Amino acid sequence: MENCVKYEKNQVEALTALISSLDSRIDGLVKKVEELSARCKKAEFYDLDDLSKLLKVSKRTLYNWRMSGLLPLRKLGNNFFILKDTLAAIIAENPKMQKGGLYE
Repeated sequence: MENCVKYEKNQVEALTALISSLDSRIDGLVKKVEELSARCKKAEFYDLDDLSKLLKVSKRTLYNWRMSGLLPLRKLGNNFFILKDTLAAIIAENPKMQKGGLYE
């Protein structure tokens, strides 16, 4: 009987340690998610419709630029996006990319 009690006590201590470890890991993951969420809220993205209007080009042209590596679009689900800052840097290097004036 005494061996059973020791065994159960050891099991409870092991589970308590495991739960404590998992709790601290979860806290770390929650902090990372909150940081990423805050960064995503600050970042502005353009989708293909926005880019087409801003650059005054067709979606086909955007696709061609993407395939040639000129426009580094990121795919999320079924849509493509680019960060506003990334687009600004690309246009600064290639001002002729945009037809008919400056983008906003």
